[in-house]
Amino acid sequence: MSPELRWTFAIDDDGSAHAADDRVSVETVAPGEYLVTLPAPIAATAGIGAWIRDDAGFLAATPGDDAGNKPNVVRVLTLTRENGFGPRPFTLCMMVG
Repeated sequence: MSPELRWTFAIDDDGSAHAADDRVSVETVAPGEYLVTLPAPIAATAGIGAWIRDDAGFLAATPGDDAGNKPNVVRVLTLTRENGFGPRPFTLCMMVG
């Protein structure tokens, strides 16, 4: 089993994301669209996963260059239960090793 790193993000009343860990930062582009800067580049061999707090809705996380960002930045998009972009608490997980 590979070790993993996890980061959890809370959403405030304005739809802005906030990291629970000071090793990462997050920029709210718009409620439901976030750019997360991780402490290290995402290696091509490392998997990255993402999920919302509960199992309803949808979340997509695109690492680094695939979204036109730096190699340590992940673009996260969250959808509401009504299938519209909207703020949802989320967690990112990177497999290392």
